[in-house]
Amino acid sequence: MTQDNRIWVLLSRQLSGEASPEESEELQVLLERSPGRQYLFDILHSYFTDSPATASVRSADDPGFEERFQKIIDQPAQALQPAETPLWADAALPAGTPLPVSPMPRRMPIGFRKKWIVAAAAAACLLLGWGIYHLASTTTAIPPARNGHPEEVLARAGTRTKLLLPDGTQVWLNSNSKLTYTEDFNTSSREVGLEGEAYFDVVKDKQRPFIVHVSDLDVKVLGTAFTVKSYPQDETVEATLLKGAIEVSRKGHPNTPRILLKPDEKLVFSKRPPIMPAAGSTPLADSRTAQPPPPDISVNTISVNLPDSDKVETAWLYNRLVFNGDTFKELAEKMERWYNVKISFKDEALYKYRFGGAFANETVEEALNALQLTTKFSYKISGNEIELYAK
Repeated sequence: MTQDNRIWVLLSRQLSGEASPEESEELQVLLERSPGRQYLFDILHSYFTDSPATASVRSADDPGFEERFQKIIDQPAQALQPAETPLWADAALPAGTPLPVSPMPRRMPIGFRKKWIVAAAAAACLLLGWGIYHLASTTTAIPPARNGHPEEVLARAGTRTKLLLPDGTQVWLNSNSKLTYTEDFNTSSREVGLEGEAYFDVVKDKQRPFIVHVSDLDVKVLGTAFTVKSYPQDETVEATLLKGAIEVSRKGHPNTPRILLKPDEKLVFSKRPPIMPAAGSTPLADSRTAQPPPPDISVNTISVNLPDSDKVETAWLYNRLVFNGDTFKELAEKMERWYNVKISFKDEALYKYRFGGAFANETVEEALNALQLTTKFSYKISGNEIELYAK
């Protein structure tokens, strides 16, 4: 049994009152080696043993404690799986690591058994919740730009990074993405440039709208949460609204209607030259615009029944690469960014294949082996370069 698993067992037994003197002493020794876990134990111990008077004092010292603790306890089991743990500042809890399960004592009164289970569950939930909280606390606060030069923040291929802008807006950058801003950010305006993919949780400021500039579009908001995807090599630019409202407009086309998105809607802009409707035909109108949207823009509804960790648009926030009907070429481009590799096709016949699924903590070789279960191809890996061959 590993040291971490042993701590879980001893914590649970101590909280349930079942620990022997030897186990209590062993737990104390292990906790002394890990001040962070000592703090967790103190919180759990107080929660289970404090009198109402003591609990009220604790709540006064930290008004948000009870709410945070209850949120952790109330989380469904599937929400606590490491594969669905959000990724902050290029770090994550180890994906795929199962929660430790300890054997129950063979002879334990039913009342004590119930208390032991509650204590074990609380310890497990709080320890995992603390890990998520600790990772979230490693946000990088970016400094204001200076000397009139735009500042750049990069998320290298194979990494994800969380940022805190000067106005308090939080930004998650996906792999191989770049965010730029100038020295007037958070003074006269709030505008950023994006190349790649990002999730924005924008602080509301009615006097200064937040604007994201991408290759062909401008996304304007007041306070909301949304994602934007605009990689140079992609054929489309996407904006997905999760809550609030955003306004999307075409750069350099003042007469093009602005499109307002509602929550759970996704706008897709095609970089390809639009195919104009034939003479005499009537384009489909969008009720939220004064005019029909241009033929190179579409608005779709994303699934509201899937958790964010399973949605293509947000799964990367949870350390998961989700693909749904992607061609092999499209999937290869995503894998290049995800694994920081270069993939080349030696047979164009492979382009026609499509895939659906998800990768979490698989290596690139494990991912390719999984794809081979449904498609006949072979591959050769040399360093960070991969060649694909049709069979």
